[in-house]
Amino acid sequence: MLAVQTGNCTRRTRRAKARIVAVMRNQNQIRRGGALKKALIAIVILLVVVVVGGVLLLDTIARTAIAAAGTHALGSRTTVAEASIGIASAKTAIRGLEVDNPKGYAQDVKFVKLGEIAVDAGLSSFTGDKIVIDRVAISNLTVDIEKGADGTLNVNAIANNLKKVTGEDKAKEEEKASQPGAPAGESKEAIIRELRLEKIKVNLRNLVGGKDGVVEVKLPDIVLRDLSSKGGVDVLASEVSGVVIASVTQAVIAANIQGLGADVLGGLQGAVDGIGQAIGGPLKDAVGKGIEGAAGALKDIGKGLGEGVGKALEGAGDAVKKGVGDAIDGIFGGKK
Repeated sequence: MLAVQTGNCTRRTRRAKARIVAVMRNQNQIRRGGALKKALIAIVILLVVVVVGGVLLLDTIARTAIAAAGTHALGSRTTVAEASIGIASAKTAIRGLEVDNPKGYAQDVKFVKLGEIAVDAGLSSFTGDKIVIDRVAISNLTVDIEKGADGTLNVNAIANNLKKVTGEDKAKEEEKASQPGAPAGESKEAIIRELRLEKIKVNLRNLVGGKDGVVEVKLPDIVLRDLSSKGGVDVLASEVSGVVIASVTQAVIAANIQGLGADVLGGLQGAVDGIGQAIGGPLKDAVGKGIEGAAGALKDIGKGLGEGVGKALEGAGDAVKKGVGDAIDGIFGGKK
């Protein structure tokens, strides 16, 4: 009898020990599972931090690079408030871009201010034989045009610098391409299918009177198509700056604003011609077609602001009359 009881006790003891071992094993597994889960969560969080941090760093680099490119192209300090590079969405936005007035002109105003540049282009746009950007929309664009003490316009100073650096940049690209062992495709052709200028305002400062010496001119939207450059993205960026300024300047001429003197009109036309030399024939033609498309709206601006440039040209030299006349003819589909 005692042997039977002893055997039963031994079996119960073994079962209890087995249960304790099983519980401990389960607890260890739970701990290991919990630790693994925590480790995976930590890795995911780390990856998110790295990716987000990388994108923010990319945005910062882009903002700095855009500002530097604008300063180089236009010869005036350019700043950018914000740049957002859309890696996944294929949409990039540049906001709060401002260009200082050149030296010798009012420093309390900006030559150019714009609200946003929206770019539709994914990574695949940059991997083919050509760099193709579907659409660039520039909105809330304000340009201040004024005359300096020496009688020249600030837009002429910008045009002169643009002409200089664009020529230098193209020469550098050609030199790189001609060097033995130059990487293939380093200067791929870059194309913008559509460039839109929306909500454009021009302040004519101390040129035709107006409140506090400023006449505000609101221009219609301008759409330009198929802008291309064989100098790659860097050269195209400078050339697009020229295209935007030339389009706005040519639109001011076409608006037939009463009171603009022959010297001002001649200066505006000189800026358009200078930028035309910098950006080349195809881009200049694109500007002409874009202004041509807005011709009706530009004529209505002239009706609202005055009788036109005819009176302003009275007494001007034949060369100035011819130059401005040819420009207006070209804008409205006549001479090119």
